[in-house]
Amino acid sequence: MLLFVREENRRGQVTLPFRCLGFADYVSHEGERPMAIRWRLQRAIPGAFYPELAVAV
Repeated sequence: MLLFVREENRRGQVTLPFRCLGFADYVSHEGERPMAIRWRLQRAIPGAFYPELAVAV
């Protein structure tokens, strides 16, 4: 599974792009509507992405 993320859909009239974080493995899920899925990235997120991403630890 390739994981693509973005912090928000739009900024003003501009649609923001997705960022590819790389391959991820399924870990678990919970709930429904919405369902929360937990993934484990196969490689660490590059440090340059941290200021731009809302990373949950």
